[in-house]
Amino acid sequence: MKVLPFKIPKPFDSTLVVQEDKARIFYNQLHQHAEVQISYIVQGQGKLIVANSVYSFEAGDIYVIGSNIPHLFQSIPTKELSHMITLFVTEESFGNDFFQIPELEDVKKFFRTSEGGIRVLSKKKSIRRILLELPTVDKLQAFIRFLKLVQKINGATIGELTTFVPSKKIISNNEGRRLQLVFDYAMNHFDKEIKLNYVASLVHMTTPAFCRFFKQRTNKTFFEFLIELRLEHACQLLSGNEKLSIAEISEASGFQSISNFNRKFKKNKMASPSQYAKKMRPEPTH
Repeated sequence: MKVLPFKIPKPFDSTLVVQEDKARIFYNQLHQHAEVQISYIVQGQGKLIVANSVYSFEAGDIYVIGSNIPHLFQSIPTKELSHMITLFVTEESFGNDFFQIPELEDVKKFFRTSEGGIRVLSKKKSIRRILLELPTVDKLQAFIRFLKLVQKINGATIGELTTFVPSKKIISNNEGRRLQLVFDYAMNHFDKEIKLNYVASLVHMTTPAFCRFFKQRTNKTFFEFLIELRLEHACQLLSGNEKLSIAEISEASGFQSISNFNRKFKKNKMASPSQYAKKMRPEPTH
């Protein structure tokens, strides 16, 4: 299975690629591509890995993933289809002289800002409207909307997805397969006890060699990554409508003790699990 790199099919007569995905799950293989990716989650939820970081995604989210940043979306399968609209674009597509035009300085700024990936936190309503129109407009209108997107995103409040951009940005196929196996195992077994030597054996490496491999390519230890994954799952449960206790959420997220869960959660999220739940859960209607 060729995991990395991933090539975006590009029309010969267009600098922009618009893709609309509707399926039970999004493409969930770890992959990277030269194109910057602007994605709007119309419907669906799950977890997003970007380089060395883990996030929960849900309907309404807007992400910009930088060129050649490894990433994957793992959807939570539901009865409804997951739906995402994505615009792919490369800086090189516009030619060498494009960014010499003074009026297009904002476009150059956009590519610099998106290098590690960003999450759009404000002005989302107007950005969603532009992205929803993209699949139905012609090439000229798509280009005009791209410029509007750049303007809106440059002016929005953003959050960085990752500050770790490997010096060797292109990950080999062999490295990609190994990382895919590790991420798949962690994302499907994070709620259980995970042994480091077993994870190393999945990719046919000794434990010390695996630890070096993972740290070099993510700038985190495997267990630092695993704790982030568990905490993001806990956040999804705390934000949901299910009436689960903190102890039940701790256990469902793979923590061996509730005291350890509370400590790790507060350190990472700057709030206790109960404070987070109170903030995120919808108020009951009467």
